[in-house]
Amino acid sequence: MLQEFSDWLSQSSLTALFSDTTLIETWLIIPVSQSLHILGVAIIMISVGMLNLQLLGIGVSRQNFGKLCGQLVPWIWAALALLFITGVVQTIAEPTRELMNITFRTKMVMLAITIAITALYQVQVRKDSKYWENSPEHRNLGRVLASVSLVLWVGILAAGRVIAYFGAIEQL
Repeated sequence: MLQEFSDWLSQSSLTALFSDTTLIETWLIIPVSQSLHILGVAIIMISVGMLNLQLLGIGVSRQNFGKLCGQLVPWIWAALALLFITGVVQTIAEPTRELMNITFRTKMVMLAITIAITALYQVQVRKDSKYWENSPEHRNLGRVLASVSLVLWVGILAAGRVIAYFGAIEQL
């Protein structure tokens, strides 16, 4: 099913438009999209890095986690929106390279997990701003989640680079 969608998208006028670097009107679409994507990645990595290091007890800020979360999570969601938009543009430009690539799929699974962790941080802080500091169990859970999140974000970053070097997988 994904192969058929990828094939259909490859033949679409949007793919032709986004991937055409010969027309003056379209030649900047992909370079601008990639540049904005890199900016979004930088915002994400700084924000999630600070947030997760705070939970790990490596105080990058003198604020408590709840306050830091309130300041950084909006940046994370905004950067994720930017990454989504630019990622869609790049996927439309080369659908088979992206959609049929095991590294891309792995990246999307890791991204879903990190988004869930970030949402959990935000939900718990909204209920109780000191949730992650309230008890040893919450602190330990926070440390585990922060460790998983940091490892996955590094994996996402690496997968994003590796996609260019792995070809499409055969139909599953």
